[in-house]
Amino acid sequence: SMDNTVELAARVIVIAACLSQLTAGVAVLVREHVASRPAPIERQAGPLALVNYVGIALFIVVGLAVAVTGGGTLSGRAEPLAGELRVAGIAVLCTAGLLATWGIRAMGKHLVSDAEVRPDTELVTTGPFELVRHPLYLSVLMLWAGGTLALLSPVLAIGLVVLVPAFWLRARAEERLFTRHFGSAYTAYAARVPMFLPDFLRARRSS
Repeated sequence: SMDNTVELAARVIVIAACLSQLTAGVAVLVREHVASRPAPIERQAGPLALVNYVGIALFIVVGLAVAVTGGGTLSGRAEPLAGELRVAGIAVLCTAGLLATWGIRAMGKHLVSDAEVRPDTELVTTGPFELVRHPLYLSVLMLWAGGTLALLSPVLAIGLVVLVPAFWLRARAEERLFTRHFGSAYTAYAARVPMFLPDFLRARRSS
């Protein structure tokens, strides 16, 4: 049936998203260890520094488990909107992947897994950073949201609820770090660009 086809597509796409995240995460970590860059001037420490690692790692583990086993879904109780919700989730997952790819390309050599400032660090404000200050964090949250809808998973929904404030706290701590090093340049950037949710109306007015 069509519902079974959509469910299978959703599970396959979530698995692909998990494997893509794993591949990208490993590639970033390897690149950091082989790249020749000066040592950090300051690096964020403490539990908040682990939020992005935890968010990505848990999505890979939980997403794969739910997608492969099909367990813990609400498909029976989500009828008759299950198909529509799954399609919406697939769209969110695909958008998250595009946003992450765009953000990684915009970061270029400045892409790192930790919140840090090095002597050669530059403030990136192009690409998706013109829309939101933290597009890569947003892409991780969108993976959780997309996975929740695509798999109708209460487990992923709980993870999303927990991770939204965790990423907000990490982003705020990172912004304090950037403000110390970039000063008024970062303050002005933060004043005109939203943290996570794009303000398309404001962007249209400014253009």
